[in-house]
Amino acid sequence: MLTAKNTQKGVNRLKNVLLSDKFTNPERLNEVIKSDILYVLKNYMDIDTDDIKLNFTLNDDGNYQLRLSASCKRLKLLQAIL
Repeated sequence: MLTAKNTQKGVNRLKNVLLSDKFTNPERLNEVIKSDILYVLKNYMDIDTDDIKLNFTLNDDGNYQLRLSASCKRLKLLQAIL
């Protein structure tokens, strides 16, 4: 018999499966995103590539929070960029 309680359990299980599928290889995803961010940041600043830290947190609502920390040696002049 289908009840509201059983339906909610099924919905919660499905959410958990879908969320785990979104984040199957966090180490590889972390490295790919880190590489892409470094590529962009290097256009605007001299950045220490060994000092960049990238962390993902999965919130209860299924959304991710991204935290980025990096050390910049100097900003590039805007004229040099353009």
